[in-house]
Amino acid sequence: MSLLQWLESTWVSTTLRDSPNIFLYPTILAFHTLGLAFFVGISSAIALRVLGVAPELPLEPFRKLYPIMWIGFAFNAVSGVLLLLIEPTKFLTMIDFYVKLAAIAGAVYCNRALYRRGLQGKGLAAAILTLWAVSITAGRLTAYDDAFVQRETAIGTVMVSAALLAAGFVSVKVWKLVRHGTVS
Repeated sequence: MSLLQWLESTWVSTTLRDSPNIFLYPTILAFHTLGLAFFVGISSAIALRVLGVAPELPLEPFRKLYPIMWIGFAFNAVSGVLLLLIEPTKFLTMIDFYVKLAAIAGAVYCNRALYRRGLQGKGLAAAILTLWAVSITAGRLTAYDDAFVQRETAIGTVMVSAALLAAGFVSVKVWKLVRHGTVS
């Protein structure tokens, strides 16, 4: 029996996958989403501030959010392992899964580096946002077995991300013009 088949046949894996409890999987998924909201959300807010969004807000108080962010990471790590155990032969044979893990590792590294540098480093902040976009996209792609659906989802995600970035860029520029009285 291969390691993946063995892992998929363990008590934990079969319980998570085959349990008649309709709340088990949704609860794990909810904790994964909650962890994602705190970890990625706080990390992204800090990265955006470092990049110059809301410059009137001082950077130092953002450092106090790091413990909450790391609690979100813990939620994600535990719930992520449980989700992996549901179908290890599927996930551990998908390139998208490894792209997701690599992007998460990169974002964790960049967050630690940004914290150590006193929230200084626009390159690190940009890398964090990019790595989160890659991780979330790759994570969504692991939900699909069909290559066509994966490709269409990736294209749609890139298009929406580009539109959001463009809208955000324009909004910041307009906000700065209005704030300085250039536009009334």
